[in-house]
Amino acid sequence: MFKSIQWKLVVIYIMLILLAMEVVGIFLVQSIEKYHIDTLSNTLDAKAQLISGYIQRHLSPVPRPEEINDVIKGFGQEMGIAILDGSASVITSTDDTRFQRGMKLLTPEITQASFGTASMDTRIDSRVKMPYMYYAYPVKDGDSVIGIIYLISSMKSIYDTISSTKRILLTATLISLLVTGVLGFALSKTITGPIQEVTKKAASLARGDFDQKIEVKSDDEIGKLTNMFNFLTTRLKETMEEISDEKEKLEAILINMADGVIALNEEGVVIHINPAARQMLALEEDYTGKGFSPKLERLLKIDMKQLSASDFDSSETLVHVKDAILKCIYAPLKRKNRIVGHILVLQDITKQHRLEAMRKEFVANVSHELRTPLTTIKSYAETLLDGAMEEKELSYQFMNVINNEADRMTRLVNNLLELSRLDNRETKWDLKAMDSVAILNEVITKMRVNIQRKGQVLEVNLPEKSPEVFVDKDKIEQVFQNILSNANKYTPEGGKIIIGLDYTDSMVSISFKDTGIGIPNEDLPRIFERFYRVDKTRSREMGGTGLGLSIAQEIIRAHDGDIQIDSEPGKGTCVTVCIPTIS
Repeated sequence: MFKSIQWKLVVIYIMLILLAMEVVGIFLVQSIEKYHIDTLSNTLDAKAQLISGYIQRHLSPVPRPEEINDVIKGFGQEMGIAILDGSASVITSTDDTRFQRGMKLLTPEITQASFGTASMDTRIDSRVKMPYMYYAYPVKDGDSVIGIIYLISSMKSIYDTISSTKRILLTATLISLLVTGVLGFALSKTITGPIQEVTKKAASLARGDFDQKIEVKSDDEIGKLTNMFNFLTTRLKETMEEISDEKEKLEAILINMADGVIALNEEGVVIHINPAARQMLALEEDYTGKGFSPKLERLLKIDMKQLSASDFDSSETLVHVKDAILKCIYAPLKRKNRIVGHILVLQDITKQHRLEAMRKEFVANVSHELRTPLTTIKSYAETLLDGAMEEKELSYQFMNVINNEADRMTRLVNNLLELSRLDNRETKWDLKAMDSVAILNEVITKMRVNIQRKGQVLEVNLPEKSPEVFVDKDKIEQVFQNILSNANKYTPEGGKIIIGLDYTDSMVSISFKDTGIGIPNEDLPRIFERFYRVDKTRSREMGGTGLGLSIAQEIIRAHDGDIQIDSEPGKGTCVTVCIPTIS
């Protein structure tokens, strides 16, 4: 209980009042005691002087007790009186039992009076246990002491008065302490009440409840404290809301970003791991709040102890996780030159690596495709220059080869230029509303002779009309012709080619199905890559550049369509082209 500031204040108030009352009481009692003693002393002195005037003539030349006794009887009602001679022997007194005639008194005050000086002393009478004042007054005749007036007065009334005063002071002190306690409790309540309320509200703030307000009841320091607390809660609420908003933004960014992020503390416990990182590392569970160092060391080949002890700020490493290639960027979290955590950023660069590999392969293929006809042209030209031109039939044959190789190079360059224009969106499109059936019929008419020449069966399942499509006729013809040409090339003699068309309200689907050699499953994902050939040697013999399907795919995609290939080795291939209709 006394740990409370309220009770401490009450105790302090009571102690202050008690101390004040004690100081006042002591001072008052001492003052009253001194006053009464001084008053009694003055009274005894006045009476002694008065008695001295009456008895002086009865002491000289010889003391006359009877006359002296008559004089002191009128003064003996209030006090004890003894008349002594110059040698301190009792002549007469009002109390014969106490002061017998002839008794010699040698008290300090009498001894002092015998030398001519009045003296006073206070002592407790051992018989009655009461305090008395003893006053000895010398009676002189000239310079000689001829007698001593010895007055004895009880001090009981004085100390009764002092006792009454003490009781009054004690009662006043108790009443003052009681009143002080009540008022002190009430006053301290006005101080500690707001403090207790602030404490209670602060506890609510600590639990996360920021809607706390305290009523301002005064304009003093407590009121200012209350106002400041209310301001603090408002600012704290605003700050926490801002922090919460920023946290939500950061979490949204981390959750939705394509890169994986793993944050660890200095002990290797996961602070945060976003979904992208879990997906890249194929983690089924959320490792937040768990030790992750062993898992990282196994998956990413990272030594956390070495990283924690390193002085470098960041590092990059490439790691292979299953079929993916990840770039792992490490950065330490430092505070006052001490590592307190770790940040790992994972970037999936599998596509970039594949694109780089495809780029290198593309450059190699272009170089190879150009080098082969150039080598042939150069070798045949050198042969002609060495004398083969003299033989007309041989020179004609060589020139024909040179011409074919030049045509092959021209086709390759034209295809590359067309792909470049498609990639850079520099192709000029002549888009018109066309009937797909009409375009197909024109392509079939152009290819029918080659198909029949190879002894293949052509089956055409086309409706009379189909929904119109918004296309560039020449480009779509190029696509259809390329697909049908491939079906013709890779279908053996006696094989069958089937062309069909289906449509819905939103899409026209044209299928080219053959019973040719087919495409192996492992080659299907790369069939649209530039210069990619399933059988490179056979393709070159047939005059292909390896760019036909790549160009076809780019053209169809430019028309917001799609092209798909399904194939089974030894059984044939089906190419489906989908083009959106005019809505």
